[in-house]
Amino acid sequence: MKTGSHIAVLSAGLFVLTLYSFAQSAKQAPAGQVPTISPNPGPPAEQIQALMARTAASQHRNDLAIEEFDRVEHVVSRKLSAGSEAISDTTDRLLPSGTGIMRLPMAQEGAPISPDVYRRQLQNAVAALDLANHPNDRYKQDLAKFERRRRERAELLDEAFKAFHFTWAGQETRNGRTLAKFIMEPDPKYKPATRLSAMFEHIHCVVWIDESLAQMARIEADISSDITFGGGIIGKINHGGHFVLEQTEVSPGIWLPTLYTYDMDGRKFLFNFTTHERTEVTEYRRVGPPSQSIEIIRDELNKLMARKPTN
Repeated sequence: MKTGSHIAVLSAGLFVLTLYSFAQSAKQAPAGQVPTISPNPGPPAEQIQALMARTAASQHRNDLAIEEFDRVEHVVSRKLSAGSEAISDTTDRLLPSGTGIMRLPMAQEGAPISPDVYRRQLQNAVAALDLANHPNDRYKQDLAKFERRRRERAELLDEAFKAFHFTWAGQETRNGRTLAKFIMEPDPKYKPATRLSAMFEHIHCVVWIDESLAQMARIEADISSDITFGGGIIGKINHGGHFVLEQTEVSPGIWLPTLYTYDMDGRKFLFNFTTHERTEVTEYRRVGPPSQSIEIIRDELNKLMARKPTN
């Protein structure tokens, strides 16, 4: 069983963290799903600013809510872009742990994990959740680190809404919802508060927002110029990279990610890397904090154990 935190990848990890609530350059929709564009005149700047403030508040609530949701994540990595040979195909169950997530592999390269292996993973998950409910010093240290990362993500989200200028680009109908479309251009007056927020000047975005609910439904981002780390010594992400995030309502008032795609290249120290990855997230289920989720997972484990054949 692997453990991790929500929004974690990096060299691309810091970059993905930056992009978690923003992105650009609209691509053509799949056949049969071409969005309907409305020529409605744009709202005044004050109204756009108020919408973005409401959307930021909604995203903060979403980011907290995901810590109580179980879900299934299917990740396909390819050598090149979509359609090329897959080099990895995994399906994991993600369980909130109180200090991030626990990954329970369900399938690798299309082959399901054996029932015995999955039972052991559930046993480990119950043990981890029990530790969350009866924390030792090590767990308390991990919790403090998790809470610090949570604050940093929240601050970065707020910085992103300051770093871009939002321009009305009409309305589109996607998946039966009428969404407002905005082009996000780096604001030349923005002064980065951190080294991470300085990345925003290299990114151009387009975002689709449900105005009535103030929820972000889709965001696309293009890297318009190279992003360097440590003056280029530590590494860089090359211009031309592309990122997509889609969210949908999984519970009343809660919108969580259902799709991520990353297409980017770069260098970490002396080694080049390339990331072409598509992640689909399904089967969201609210399990609550560890004090509640442990009972759900324990009950699931007991049912599996009852079905285990005896020798």
